[in-house]
Amino acid sequence: MEMLPDDVLLMVLKELKEAADIFACRLVCKRLAAVALDPYVWRGRAVNSTEPYCACPVLRLVPCLEQVHINLPAERCRQWAYASTRCAAAKLWMDVDVQDTSHASHAAAIICRQEMLGRLKQVVIQLVNFKMATDVPMLLSTLASTSRLEKLRVVLDTGTGDDQHPLPATPAPILGSIVVTPSLIKFHCKLCTFMEPFVKFILFEHAVTLERVNLGTSPSSLTLTSIAPLLTGVTNLSKLTCCCLPGMEALAACKALAILRLFVNTDILDQHAVAGVAELLRRAEHLREVSLEYEPALLSVAEVGAELVPALASGRSRVETLFITNFEPGQEENFPLLQPVVSALPSLPALRHLRMDENTDSPDELLLFIRPDVAPALQRVDLNLLEGCVHSWLHGDTVKTVFSANPLLHISLEYVNLVCDDDKRCQACELDCHGELRDSVFVPYFFSHDPKDECSEDHSSDSSNRWFHLPL
Repeated sequence: MEMLPDDVLLMVLKELKEAADIFACRLVCKRLAAVALDPYVWRGRAVNSTEPYCACPVLRLVPCLEQVHINLPAERCRQWAYASTRCAAAKLWMDVDVQDTSHASHAAAIICRQEMLGRLKQVVIQLVNFKMATDVPMLLSTLASTSRLEKLRVVLDTGTGDDQHPLPATPAPILGSIVVTPSLIKFHCKLCTFMEPFVKFILFEHAVTLERVNLGTSPSSLTLTSIAPLLTGVTNLSKLTCCCLPGMEALAACKALAILRLFVNTDILDQHAVAGVAELLRRAEHLREVSLEYEPALLSVAEVGAELVPALASGRSRVETLFITNFEPGQEENFPLLQPVVSALPSLPALRHLRMDENTDSPDELLLFIRPDVAPALQRVDLNLLEGCVHSWLHGDTVKTVFSANPLLHISLEYVNLVCDDDKRCQACELDCHGELRDSVFVPYFFSHDPKDECSEDHSSDSSNRWFHLPL
């Protein structure tokens, strides 16, 4: 080993899986003791406070890590080690129980320490239990002032069921005078009254660098009129996830916005806000991917929110991907958005990928409307099969009809039953054909064209999807 150069020793040490094994190598000789602490060995590794071994030796000796994951409260020695370490992490993942104010303060100290070490680029922090959230504003101010961050995600966990706690109704102020150099590229935070000042601060201070913004699904955000104007100032905004916010029509001027994911809460929709979103969909020629997720599901086209689908069919649309979720358990016979989607298809000339997750019990309801003259660019359709089995559907007339009319089409099916149980086999399953389907456990994807033809989909065995060729 003495003849091996350091570079080779570093490569060997990097392959060791456990930190304890690397530390054991330090006991061999002084040379290995030094090489074992080289940043190359540790740069891609992570440490987690929930692991059974103590992380303190790693935090005390190691120069850097890829990720540090800590749950607060932690054991006393670990809390001290995380707040005083000289180990610089690129990512910090924290789960903080804020019922005790000291935990929020300690989390802020850990963030400040990692910022000082100079490698921190990403923070994911989950705040749990808001019974006593008095120190949370201080923690949020620390996050807001942290420099050089590129990705920030703040998750508010209020519990589940009977243990769920309401968020404070008072906005959490950003404390002190904060000067920030713009750096954030991705920002994810649940928009609500409590978090509004924090969200506004981030959107304003990082407007020139932000590209992806996710404001969650909280229905309480529907009354916050100050957010949409700030979003219009985000110069390079390319992907936005949010509820139907008031004033969203102004986002039609955001030429970089290509992906829009909207959560449509039909219980408390404001007609004015929906009208603004519809105007955005009509005018935004730059949108390439649109997702409309209704909850609770629409039961009629007369309900507020149903006009968003026809709004896309303005004649200006360049949307290539359209996802619609309007599913309500117990309403299997109700699919009000089917006809609006069918009517919109001729006005979506660039549409290549359509996904419909609605209460229709058969994909045939939509597939029979798809023809090259109706949707000339459409190459993939994702649908549900809630009744019967996929194998029986393959033997139906619709498959051959649709693929004959659309030879380049690809169809995927979310299913309840891929094949029938042995004791309740349908006529198709009695034939014992399509054996490869019976052996599959993945969502099936079907196509009919020659696999050698040029195609936008990857049909190879290395693909993440399970493809089935159905020659006509």
